[in-house]
Amino acid sequence: MKKAIIAALMTVLIGWFFADWLYQLPEAGVIIAIAVMGGCIIYFNEQKK
Repeated sequence: MKKAIIAALMTVLIGWFFADWLYQLPEAGVIIAIAVMGGCIIYFNEQKK
């Protein structure tokens, strides 16, 4: 559960940061946040092995 909370918070913060930083392309923040969450899922699944 702790890993899920960390991944969710990290995704929200990164999405918010990049949406604010790339103010001309606010959709980029969403795309980057989804990519980070996918990376977290893959990383945490690989650690189980």
